Amino acid sequence: MPIVMLHGFLGDMFSWQYCIVPLARYGRIMALDLPGHGRNLASWSGHPAGWLEDALDALEVSRCHVVAHSFGAWIALQGALRAPDRFASLSLVACAGLDSRFNLPLLRQALAADDLDKALAYAQSLAGRSCDSVPRMARHHLEQMGSAQRRTILTAMLEDMIVTAASGEARTVNWEALPMPLRFFWSRDDRIVPLPESSSFPPAPDLMLNEDGGHIPHILRPAWLTAGIGDFLASLQRQPA
Repeated sequence: MPIVMLHGFLGDMFSWQYCIVPLARYGRIMALDLPGHGRNLASWSGHPAGWLEDALDALEVSRCHVVAHSFGAWIALQGALRAPDRFASLSLVACAGLDSRFNLPLLRQALAADDLDKALAYAQSLAGRSCDSVPRMARHHLEQMGSAQRRTILTAMLEDMIVTAASGEARTVNWEALPMPLRFFWSRDDRIVPLPESSSFPPAPDLMLNEDGGHIPHILRPAWLTAGIGDFLASLQRQPA
């Protein structure tokens, strides 16, 4: 069964570069670019579940496991609520939208970044600290923000996120409508989407925590993350069909 990977806001499919090989043993990997990200300059429709459904249809994927990060994890949740039979499991990393807390000022600054210093500040906030990955992430972010078309799409997407968050829609999840297994992954030092209160999760959540992966454990702590996802997928594969 394929494993569909969805990155977060301002990321791209290459965000998963340290995770793809370790997870490929569990299924065929399909890493997608969200609208306005990476090589996908399609405009944002404002309908995340519909976008994901259309993407799976285009790939001829009738059912899959999903590994998703941040805004991509929220999109995965919306897709699973709309068509639960298409999703065998959800591995959700720093899932946005479970409560009202997310670092809106930082995301606005990231969209406006027009020099390396601003991009470095954003990258360091993602990491939660100084580390070797920060300069590379900053340069990549600055390159992506050089496209006016991309900025327009991403601004529309962010405004849509703000409206949805203000309405309370994003953090009202009917967990009973999600029959597939879920595993959550979070870093305690996440400055972008802080670890939500326990009431925001389903009852007795399958939650794995690390101390210092920032908002991007798939980049800073890939061995920890892929071990947790791999164990989760392997346990599902051992279950009778």
